[in-house]
Amino acid sequence: MKPLAPKLAFVTLGCPKNQVDSEAMLGLLAKDGFRPTGDVNDADLVVVNTCAFLGSAVAESKQTIQEIAKLKKRGKLQGLVVAGCWAQRDGTTIADQIPGVDAVLGTGSVEKIVGLARAVLDRAAARAATVKAAGGAKARVPRQGPLDEVHEPGGALVALPRALSTPRHLAYLKISEGCDHRCTFCIIPHLRGDQRSRPLDSLVTVARLLAKNGVKELVLIGQDTTAYGIDLPAAGRPRLSTLLQALVEVDGIEWIRVMYTYPREWDEELMDTLGGHPKLCKYVDMPLQHIHDVMLKRMARASNRAKTEQLLAEIRRRIPGVSLRTSFIVGFPGETKEHYDTLLSFVRDMEFDKVVVFAYEPEREAPSSGFTGRVPEWVKASRRERLLLTQQGISTRRLARRVGRVETVLVDGPAAEGRWLARTQGEAYEVDGGVFVEGNDLSPGSFVRARITGASAYDLWAVALTPGPLALQGASR
Repeated sequence: MKPLAPKLAFVTLGCPKNQVDSEAMLGLLAKDGFRPTGDVNDADLVVVNTCAFLGSAVAESKQTIQEIAKLKKRGKLQGLVVAGCWAQRDGTTIADQIPGVDAVLGTGSVEKIVGLARAVLDRAAARAATVKAAGGAKARVPRQGPLDEVHEPGGALVALPRALSTPRHLAYLKISEGCDHRCTFCIIPHLRGDQRSRPLDSLVTVARLLAKNGVKELVLIGQDTTAYGIDLPAAGRPRLSTLLQALVEVDGIEWIRVMYTYPREWDEELMDTLGGHPKLCKYVDMPLQHIHDVMLKRMARASNRAKTEQLLAEIRRRIPGVSLRTSFIVGFPGETKEHYDTLLSFVRDMEFDKVVVFAYEPEREAPSSGFTGRVPEWVKASRRERLLLTQQGISTRRLARRVGRVETVLVDGPAAEGRWLARTQGEAYEVDGGVFVEGNDLSPGSFVRARITGASAYDLWAVALTPGPLALQGASR
């Protein structure tokens, strides 16, 4: 009787860019015969795709791996692979830190997952055979280190099969890898390398395949999406606006959302492109990190307050109804009360739709880890809380203004109390609030017109006005 194929579980931590890498690895493993399962307790092999952007993310990665490693002592689990940014950062030392880790795989080696997974299971089988030959006693098996060295990221992006982990109607499209910016707080270039853009034709081909399989919303991601194409050959070099103009022609794709834009790379053509086509979500995700010129210079953000305010005003003018999402870092080395108060005042004046606030964490590979002027932890926490409370009030007022409006929403799935969780163009999947819609005959992936009936600080409530899904061709917000 042929033995059953091994069961495989993935645990993905961190951002959607990691999620795409997990989908690629899962696709490769499923193609090789592994059986995916959503339960780590039922798996023969577990892959943990880690994040290392902040020290808190490393701590979460470590805790998750330690919990899964315990399963090896209980029976079924035979192999544990650590992938992603922490694997890239700390390499083979992870196996020394956490007993039970069998292999590590860096961010530049995604395509090697199948051979690595098979080798891990073969090694586990050999250990089991050795134990059985010893009459069930604990055999003395020499301890081996991870099977694969961590590779430096680089080289051409490889087109890999993907097993989507998002709802069927939504998919992430990673348009580039790495980043050319050298912000003093960030270790992404150390983990992911320099900017490497995927060819436009390749991205359009993938978009068509996704649309053929039912995807209606594409979410473009990369470390810096606005730098797309900057590294490609000069002759006929595409930019993000060029890519967007090509993607809107893909039949079946109704919404295209762009995440992770960098302020310096925006131009009028990109603004006009986003503002000029109904398929392009009127949504801008642009991490600003700070607004005081002294802080921006220390962070090496290659911008200043005047340029930032001019850019935001131009975006709002050229993209009517745009939803603005940003993030800030408080407690960066050298941040004074004056610097922070300037940031707080800026947030009050600009009235962003969504704001994320991080308390600065020093990372050993980042230049800022050696900066003087450290801010006490309690001050960081206080500044973060105050900024978030300020934004909470702004968000509450802005969402309340939408009560009574009729808007187009995309249904993601069922929610509590018989409602459906949906989003307008102004909300990104899993990172923003949602619209809780009351209605009959709704289904995931359907577009409906809904009247907004209520609002909280982050979410909206609505009633569907149509009995079923709309036939859309890029319905706008």
